[in-house]
Amino acid sequence: MALPCYFFHVDLDAFFSSVEQLDHPEYRGKPVIVSGQGKRGVVSTCSYEARRFGVHSAMPKAKAQQLCPHGIFLPPDMHRYHEKSKEVMEVFHRYSADVQRLSIDEAFLDMTGTEKLFGPIEETAKRLKKEILSETGLSVSVGVAQNKYIAKIASGFMKPDGLTIVLDKDAKAFMESLPLKDVWGVGKKTRERLEGAGLKTTKSILSVSENLLKSILGDAAGHFLYSAVRGIDPGFFSTQPAEKSISNEKTFEHDIQDFNILETILFDLSQELTYRMFEENVTSRTVSIKIRYGDFRTTTAQSTAEESVNDSQDLFQRLKTLFAKKYEKGMPVRLLGAGLQNITDGRLPAQKELFESGREKKRSVEEAVYKLSKKMGKKIVTRARLINNSGKDIRK
Repeated sequence: MALPCYFFHVDLDAFFSSVEQLDHPEYRGKPVIVSGQGKRGVVSTCSYEARRFGVHSAMPKAKAQQLCPHGIFLPPDMHRYHEKSKEVMEVFHRYSADVQRLSIDEAFLDMTGTEKLFGPIEETAKRLKKEILSETGLSVSVGVAQNKYIAKIASGFMKPDGLTIVLDKDAKAFMESLPLKDVWGVGKKTRERLEGAGLKTTKSILSVSENLLKSILGDAAGHFLYSAVRGIDPGFFSTQPAEKSISNEKTFEHDIQDFNILETILFDLSQELTYRMFEENVTSRTVSIKIRYGDFRTTTAQSTAEESVNDSQDLFQRLKTLFAKKYEKGMPVRLLGAGLQNITDGRLPAQKELFESGREKKRSVEEAVYKLSKKMGKKIVTRARLINNSGKDIRK
């Protein structure tokens, strides 16, 4: 008899801003907004105190400043966030041999067959949460279900510091109880089209055929919604037994169609991937992107160059070029992802040439900065763009 499947979706609560509040006790209980700098800055993460003002991720910084003028606006400190993410991921690997990392702050854990090791699944989830908090100082929300899609929704059900368990026998009732806005993947425009057709609740959608949903939303979105409201995994989070790769992706609270914002998010993804590349000591000649539009169509593409990815700017330029070729301009985007495929050992040769090329120097410098920051502290080296006219770090 086959063992029942169990999946945890573990999501760090307001991750970037929570790290800043952990490191700076004076920020606790205050609206902390981590965002890019400059006119085109975009909110990466904000604390729950800031969310009460209507601020959310992927919002232009200027809009966030209007909504929350007294907010504490901080530039992202990717080295520190990766340092804390790594601590959390290490705890995950103590619980499961199959950890699917979706991004810097969330992952799926396949917990199938672990009850003999750890005991009842609910107690295991509680213990996992407790260990992460005690070892890292960060809280997580956990969704437990027998497919990944339900687990993903469940992890956001009682945030922050939540735990929601939905077994197969309860999955349909759980989905039926959700307002449409809480059905993962159903954005504002989709809801408007459904409401225009008289379908205003999850329960009402359950009463209609798949063909009717397809006629309202299109084939891809109609099929997705028909499956989703029944608690059937639409397969968005399935893993491919393909070549070794690393990737990160971001699902947005609101669909985005502003090209500049999407490009800024792609820059953030390239920064995250570069840190993972250094952490795991790998490199690649093949970069990839993943775009999921508001109508659920998903596009993936990859490009292989003669030379391996060198540094964060090199990676960003490759991703930006690929994105510009594949993105259907003006189309709202629900999810954006980036990755490195066919990764290989990234260690530099033990015996270098006497004179390094410009590329090698850039990579050597960026790796040296990464290692120095890791050893000596997150602000031992500061990027020039974070220095104000008085020569001071704007983060202080």
